[in-house]
Amino acid sequence: MQLSIRLRLIVAMDLLVVGVGVAVGWAGVAVTGRVIEHRLVDEAAQNAASIFRTMQLPLSDTMLSRLRQILGAQVAAGPSGQLQIDATSLPESEAQELLSRIALGPLSRRVTLAGNTYLVGTAEVAARQPGPQVRGRMCLYLLVPESQVEAAKQASERTLVGVTFAAIVAATLLAFWLSTTILRPIRRLATRMDALSERASEEGLPSETDTAIEKGPAEIVRLAKSFEGLLARLEEARTELARSSRLATLGQLSASVAHELRNPLSAIKMNARVLADELSKAGASDSSLDRIIREADRMNLYLEELLGLASGDARRESPHDLASLPRIRPDEVCESVLALVERRCQHAGVSVCRQWDAAACGVRADETQVRQVVLNLVLNALDAMPSGGTLTVSARLGDGRAVRFSVADSGRGVHVPEGSDIFEPFVTTKPGGVGLGLYVCRRNVERHGGRVGYESTGKGATFWFELPAAD
Repeated sequence: MQLSIRLRLIVAMDLLVVGVGVAVGWAGVAVTGRVIEHRLVDEAAQNAASIFRTMQLPLSDTMLSRLRQILGAQVAAGPSGQLQIDATSLPESEAQELLSRIALGPLSRRVTLAGNTYLVGTAEVAARQPGPQVRGRMCLYLLVPESQVEAAKQASERTLVGVTFAAIVAATLLAFWLSTTILRPIRRLATRMDALSERASEEGLPSETDTAIEKGPAEIVRLAKSFEGLLARLEEARTELARSSRLATLGQLSASVAHELRNPLSAIKMNARVLADELSKAGASDSSLDRIIREADRMNLYLEELLGLASGDARRESPHDLASLPRIRPDEVCESVLALVERRCQHAGVSVCRQWDAAACGVRADETQVRQVVLNLVLNALDAMPSGGTLTVSARLGDGRAVRFSVADSGRGVHVPEGSDIFEPFVTTKPGGVGLGLYVCRRNVERHGGRVGYESTGKGATFWFELPAAD
């Protein structure tokens, strides 16, 4: 449970005051109890003896009864050092019991007479008895009811409790004021950081982080989470900036590469057409020339894709109007790709398995772009099997009236760093790879309203993409 700084300060201050109050109160109650007992018993006895000495009052039953009314305590007097009581305000039964206690020796501090408990205070006084005869020193016994002393002690304890409670209230108010002065700038800073985080979220940056502090005051935890979230978004922004920088560099490189490659590609294509025309005039034909012309066109399209990727041409990113695209057969597109890589498969010791579903009769798509996607996936599969294996290319009708193209290999599988998307630009698992092939594949598939994915195990990988089936 996270406690706020304010609550922590209040609890700490209250615990401190309570702890000090209890300790001081316990000591104060003990000291106050002894002081009250001393004043009500010992000092009262001394004061009563002093009055008798000063005013030379007689120690008679009548005088002691009046003194009992004044002090609220029983009084007895007798010759000092003798087992005798000459006068008392006690009832007869208690007076006799007190005399028997005196006969046993000096009275203890606490005595019980006829069920009543008294605290005893003694004082010596020289007083005279009624009449002309003067006696020697007398001992005055002041018996204060224990209930009276305890009542006075409890009144003192209630006062101490009241003072402690007032101190707790004062400490709570002080802690509240201190916490307010401390929290105001922290909350203001946290609010501003939250606003920055929300603004970053609106710009599409991630909004969660797992590295924030989870323990501590609630305000500090909130501030730390906001700070960590802001750092995460700044890191994402830095990564995006670096990606944009690489794309800009790629754009400059692509422009120069396209300029250098288009001229020889045009020459190859022109000479292939001339040869095809010469053979046609002679009544012959060569399918390899058609492949050269078709692949030259594909290479030219790939260069245009690179230029569009670097320049961010919105027209190259916008979805196709499927109704305006021609109907193509998935098996024919895949067969044309396999014909291009037939010699490479033979040299690499890769056997090709074809699986065509009769229900997957056609899709509306740009044939050149679909062929490029299949070719990229097939070339990646061949790269994953340098020592030979099995290449499986299939096209079947999947769920939701979508045709699924699949390219499977028997290689070692795909191993992508955690958190990376293999279809993002510049993400690659091949040494020396650029990491743009799969990105171009996904972009072409998504422009046709399809989707792309893969499954990987230790015995190979299967890359697939789906396109809406033609009506």
